[in-house]
Amino acid sequence: MSHPPLPRTADPRIAWSAPAAPPPADASAPVVHAEPAAADDTLQIDSCAVNWAELATALADADVPLQVGDTAVLRTLAKLDHATVTVLTRWLRTTGRQPPG
Repeated sequence: MSHPPLPRTADPRIAWSAPAAPPPADASAPVVHAEPAAADDTLQIDSCAVNWAELATALADADVPLQVGDTAVLRTLAKLDHATVTVLTRWLRTTGRQPPG
């Protein structure tokens, strides 16, 4: 009584090998630079991103609705030093607590 042959499995050296690494870069190829808009993006800088978040939160806490163009102004304000942004957010939060008059 003979047993049926066992199914062949793939050779692990071929089937499970890691993909080949890309070839080294060509030294004569032109260097690809980031787009100028990406380099000027305020939120790519950690301190500016923190300032942006603090300003946006303070505006939301003060129930200030953003309008068209306000994000450009927020990006400009986010570039200010942290002490100035802290004062601005304090002012916004203080104003937000005032009863409407």
